[in-house]
This record gives sequence, structure tokens and C-alpha cells, in this order.
Amino acid sequence: MQAHRKDTIVSSETKATGKSLELIKKSLDGLKKYLKVNDKVDWSGTFYQYTNRLAHIYFLRKLNKLPAYLVFVYFIGDDSVSGPKSMEEWKAALTVMKSYLGLSTHKLAKYMAEVFVDVKQIGL
Repeated sequence: MQAHRKDTIVSSETKATGKSLELIKKSLDGLKKYLKVNDKVDWSGTFYQYTNRLAHIYFLRKLNKLPAYLVFVYFIGDDSVSGPKSMEEWKAALTVMKSYLGLSTHKLAKYMAEVFVDVKQIGL
């Protein structure tokens, strides 16, 4: 599996159309119902990459009873990108995103972790 480096939490919306888009929205709506969050926020939009990953942990752990975990890796200290430069900046951005999505606390959080990697400490 190839790692995908993303230096911001804002992502483009899903590019799916037709039946694929319907399936994505149905899956995200099922997840929102399970998490008991506001169903008026479109999870296929601005933060789709994040919500898509939440949908995967929900699918694996809750719908298929697999012992899956989700780890988000956030890179800090990279002067070549315009993303957050510190763990504090990342945490502030994540707080805003989670608040917008209604995810300040939720049932899947205990199966998720956030790791902050300082690229200057690993020589990237």
C-alpha cells in the first residue's frame, strides 16, 4: 500500500457521480446516524478525505466486526508546504474540522489515533 502525504485537512469533495455518489452518500449518512451527528452537514464535501476514512473504520470495525484501528499521521515542520508547521497548529485545525463535522467526541474515537511527525527529526 502506498502512503499518501497530505499536508492539510481540507480536501476536495468526492469526484464520484451517479450511483457511486449515491452509495458514498448513503454510507456517510449511515455513519452519521451511528455517530449521532448533524445530518445536515455534507460529509462528501470539504473534509471528504477525513470522513471517508471514518467510514472505512466504521465499515471494518462495526459492520464487519474486524479489529481495525485508524491512525492519522500528520507531518509538521516541513517548510516546503503550506500546511501547519507545528503540532499546535494541526490540533487547532483538527479541532475546527471536528467541531464542524460534529465529531468533538464520538463512538469510534477509541479506535483512532493521531500521530504528529516532525520531518526535521527524521531527515525528510
